[in-house]
Amino acid sequence: MSAPRIPDLQEGKLLKEIDFQILMSREKIRNHEKSIVKIKKMAGLNGPSGVGTMNYSGQPGGGNMHGMAFPDALEAIANYRIHIEREKEHIRSLQKRRRNLIKAVQFLDGIEQQIFVYRVLYAMTQEAAAERIGVSTRQLQRVEKEMKASSNVFSL
Repeated sequence: MSAPRIPDLQEGKLLKEIDFQILMSREKIRNHEKSIVKIKKMAGLNGPSGVGTMNYSGQPGGGNMHGMAFPDALEAIANYRIHIEREKEHIRSLQKRRRNLIKAVQFLDGIEQQIFVYRVLYAMTQEAAAERIGVSTRQLQRVEKEMKASSNVFSL
């Protein structure tokens, strides 16, 4: 009899959710970076815009026609950079969790590996996982209980 075939891990609900969270964090980073560019433009932090510009400093309202004061712009940019660093750290932690889940699958073998894949990565119920693996629900529960007692793979 051949070894049981492991389903495609990338199709698992948990890995898809992690990938989606990474995608959303990257999108947040892009949005924060766009906001920084807008703030720089509004506060006139991009330097001179070229020859032929008009000087509005003599107009009522003073030198900042763009609507954002220099100190406010610096503070806003600093806040966005903090948000960007938090998102980058979140991405790193999600990528580490993803790697650890895949390593756990490689570490396990046989029925334990199948139970982990279907119960954790695919988020199946005990009944559905037992049916897919070809064991009774009670047998799956016993093996799962032993796995939880002997290792921390279910806490990944």
